[in-house]
Amino acid sequence: MLGTMGSRFLARLVDGFLFTIPLALLVFVSLEMTNGEVWILFVVFAVQLVAMWIYESMMIASRGATVGKSVAGLRVVTEQSAGSPGAGVGNASGYTRSAMMLFPGAVPVLGQFVTFLMVLSPFFDEQAKQGWHDKAAKTYVISTKVMY
Repeated sequence: MLGTMGSRFLARLVDGFLFTIPLALLVFVSLEMTNGEVWILFVVFAVQLVAMWIYESMMIASRGATVGKSVAGLRVVTEQSAGSPGAGVGNASGYTRSAMMLFPGAVPVLGQFVTFLMVLSPFFDEQAKQGWHDKAAKTYVISTKVMY
């Protein structure tokens, strides 16, 4: 069974929360250490973006789920990995999927709008519920919850 948009939202929320607290601490400490120099925010943002990409890519590639997806009862699969519980999608699909989702957001305004559309894109695919990032990586998001 395909993962629901509600479950996907919960997964993004949990994963986002995991990065928000450390990021807030990093921003606070960085601003204190640089006497409020604003340029440090660009460095912190770049570090956060790369850290999120590595985290999500490695987790999806090796396990098929991030912490958020596990909490939400979701798993990312390819046609080959769907029959193997706990299997990841491999490096190519994992890193492609994450890059498509995260890197447009590095471009101010327009890129963030593209990322917003990327998050909503599973709504545009009524049959497979694939987002644009899923289509690029040839992945599907499925539910791991047992339905009776």
